[in-house]
Amino acid sequence: MSIFNISLFILRLLANLNTKSLLLLLTLKAQANTTWSADKRFKDSGDQTILDTKTGLIWMKEDSYLQSGHWNNWFESIKLIKQMNKKGFANQYDWQIPTIKELTTIYESNKTNSKVLGSGMKIHIDPIFATEGSGNLWSIEENGYYNAFGIVLNTGKRFNSSKKSKFRKAFRAVRHSN
Repeated sequence: MSIFNISLFILRLLANLNTKSLLLLLTLKAQANTTWSADKRFKDSGDQTILDTKTGLIWMKEDSYLQSGHWNNWFESIKLIKQMNKKGFANQYDWQIPTIKELTTIYESNKTNSKVLGSGMKIHIDPIFATEGSGNLWSIEENGYYNAFGIVLNTGKRFNSSKKSKFRKAFRAVRHSN
């Protein structure tokens, strides 16, 4: 069968589909593009986001370091989130810097995503997230005027650092699924 005949067959098939059948076909295609973590907790939505079915949180698949190739201080993280919302990352406009509580939900000591680029430190989050990102993620929570908190993905422990520090720090944007 030639390419022309196959194309003609597909066109005839599509012409005979009713709305319900077309919706089913599109739903099956969308499901085919979905990838799940081994434990079925996380779903890669195929739009650079990961849904955590346990918490209902939607995360950026890549952290800000992987997105830009640069480490970020806390102030830059706030600015970049505003830019993401202005542009509508993954067609959404309500991205946030996560809280410590939200960040601790993706830390899983029994899972290894990868090692931090240029370091032996292991990142303990699900392998469904993009690999070789930052091992230190900023939270929105401040500690006084000069410092802010974040999470070390090697240990799951909270860090306290100057808001101006960029050393191997990034953020992973989050939003709530509604």
